[in-house]
Amino acid sequence: MGLFTTNPVFDMLKKDHKKVQELFDQFESAEDSRSKVRIVQDTLRELEVHAKLEETLIYPAIRERIEEEEVMDEALEEHHVAHVLINELKRMKPSDTRYQAKFTVLGESIKHHVKEEEGTMFPESEKADINWEELGQKAMKRKDTLMARIRNEASRSSTRTTTARKRRSRSQARRLKKAA
Repeated sequence: MGLFTTNPVFDMLKKDHKKVQELFDQFESAEDSRSKVRIVQDTLRELEVHAKLEETLIYPAIRERIEEEEVMDEALEEHHVAHVLINELKRMKPSDTRYQAKFTVLGESIKHHVKEEEGTMFPESEKADINWEELGQKAMKRKDTLMARIRNEASRSSTRTTTARKRRSRSQARRLKKAA
């Protein structure tokens, strides 16, 4: 890559980094719990898609072309820590005592990871002989697929929740009618 050209892969990743950091910032300033829950859900979704792209497409392409095994291994370990925190947050209720603290720690971990990735891995990788345009196209296609899958899962989950609510409501109405 030349000095004045852009790298489509790093542009996409940096855009993701910025979006997630903005979500962490919104969480800090949010005042009501409903907003915080939505922000956490959005953040976890963004992080999972981002990590999947890096772990399955981007990191393997970079690892193949650079000598920085330690940088790549550390990035994957940082991903592992993020996955652990994400999975714990998914199993927790927003009312759990350490929910907000865990999300804050996730944010700090991600901030550190982004700093290392953008400060060390990206500059080293940019020198490598990688077809960045092709990798960028694959990454965008995969990202679109993952986001669509998540939207479909959320839609199905929402439909199941709505259906369950309607059943409970009808059941309660029948009980009230019988009691009257």
